[in-house]
Amino acid sequence: MKRLKIIFAVVLMLIPLKENLAQLDYGFDFSKSGTAGLQFLKIGVGAKETAMGEAVTSIVNDANSVFWNASGIAYVEKYQLAFSYNSWLANSKHSSAVFAFPYASFVFAVSAASLQIKEFEETTALMPDGTGRMVSAGDYVFGLAAARRFTDRLSIGLQVKYVYEKLDDYNIGNVLFDVGAIYSTGFRDLTLGFSLQHFGPDMRLLNQDYRTPLLFRISASDKIKFNDDLVLTAAAELVHPTDNNEKVNLGLELQILNYISLRGGHRINVDEGKWSMGVGLTPPLFGGVSTRLDYAFVLSEKVFNDIHRFSVMIGL
Repeated sequence: MKRLKIIFAVVLMLIPLKENLAQLDYGFDFSKSGTAGLQFLKIGVGAKETAMGEAVTSIVNDANSVFWNASGIAYVEKYQLAFSYNSWLANSKHSSAVFAFPYASFVFAVSAASLQIKEFEETTALMPDGTGRMVSAGDYVFGLAAARRFTDRLSIGLQVKYVYEKLDDYNIGNVLFDVGAIYSTGFRDLTLGFSLQHFGPDMRLLNQDYRTPLLFRISASDKIKFNDDLVLTAAAELVHPTDNNEKVNLGLELQILNYISLRGGHRINVDEGKWSMGVGLTPPLFGGVSTRLDYAFVLSEKVFNDIHRFSVMIGL
């Protein structure tokens, strides 16, 4: 009964926060696509996370946590490097790198991610077929995160990041903040997670104001242990963006012999990338160094090509 009261209390604390975020929607009942900038921040990072349908806010526990829930790095126990790469839409490339390290009673992480867009020919109203001039564009984010386990059940994390966006001769920069928490209820392996991402001031470009793509995530996950060599993790997550409709993410991971992980996910109320799957390999330790190799496949149902993601995790 006490455990149920704890879960109920946490849910009650999160509901007012979600309602306050809803006030940022200006009261509209329809989709608000295109009302915020820096959309590249919504691109999922890490093959494990995207293979599970991005339902990971309550289960992240490695360096890539900084892209989902900063409190997840609190579970990093030694130096950790993470790299990810994927061929994104329209011939663009998305990549990231993170270094996480424990210090005193905290864990810190420095990160960088970029979206590189292939040069394209400039077009104008008078020359719709192209002017012959090539245009370059790109997006970059650099972050510094800190997290701590305050008890054996609760971790809290914060992140500050600088975002830079470039389109030809125009550019814009901004400082944004993330905050998140993970709470183990003590009931079975039920874990709750929440994060508020990309909070910061509006941006101004060409005399027009743009909001940041504020995201609120709340998630729950649990594990079914068939035996020591076979563990199933199930997760569900609600994503509330202030510039679009709410989404629901569902994910599964089956861990076999602690070396192989099979993953699948489904995202509800999205136009592209509804279904995903992937695999993870964790080879035995070699010279005290741990590694994890992950791959994810995201199915594109309509316009774009299917997306392949690769990531590597190294523990030193």
